Amino acid sequence: PHLMAQSEGGGFNQFEKADALAEHGKVCKRLGKYNDSQKYYDEAFLIYKKECPQEDDLTRIDGQARIRSEQADLTLIRSIGEQKAVTKEARRDSIDKWNESSKLCQEIIYNAKPVGVSYFVEQALSRKYHCHLLMAIEYGKLKQWDDAQKHLELTRKIGQNDRFSEVDIGRVRMWMGKLHFDRYIDNCSTIAHDEQNGQNLIKAQIQTSIAWQKLHEANSAPANIYLFRAHISYFLGDTHKAINLAIVYLIMHVKNISGRSCC
Repeated sequence: PHLMAQSEGGGFNQFEKADALAEHGKVCKRLGKYNDSQKYYDEAFLIYKKECPQEDDLTRIDGQARIRSEQADLTLIRSIGEQKAVTKEARRDSIDKWNESSKLCQEIIYNAKPVGVSYFVEQALSRKYHCHLLMAIEYGKLKQWDDAQKHLELTRKIGQNDRFSEVDIGRVRMWMGKLHFDRYIDNCSTIAHDEQNGQNLIKAQIQTSIAWQKLHEANSAPANIYLFRAHISYFLGDTHKAINLAIVYLIMHVKNISGRSCC
């Protein structure tokens, strides 16, 4: 509040005021003050959206992209806090905000590359990668399989840029495997098991194996991938492997819980 008051009096530029508002919105989100968080994010977004001198365009657009991504996250957290679950409406609203953030990131990339502003390009590529990955995950939870697949493919293409690591690529492959497996399970409950649906299970195995290789080589395999592989192995008929993978998942999961601070 002190920083914002000085900003009104001309002590700080408008971008510093927007940064302060956005940070205040993030704190309110963590405290469960969702209305306040939304208000501060909206105010920050409006400042970033105002016409600014040409040299400030990249900062302005970057701020808008960052706020929209934060608001997408707020929508999901608010739904859990108020509805005790993530509603379909919340998922769709978050997807819309991540999509807008991604478009703003593309605008940054288009404008920054010709003038060689690598910092903004790297920031925009990273944010765009995460936007499409998160959109794919939410589309998968909505069972909009083709939309989820499209955004995972976009994420994979962004991840092939030399600025990204094998871990980033492995993470996309992991979610591709999860998508094919979820699609297989959903089809099993609605249609007779056939060869075409069986291909979803095979694709899940292939993508998860690629993900495992990349993440394991980087010593960065998350607990979830063991659970994904356990599920797939079980449905492929390899019960022994499924049990072993499930045990590893449980051990890692318990370690993660016990390693967290009570604060």
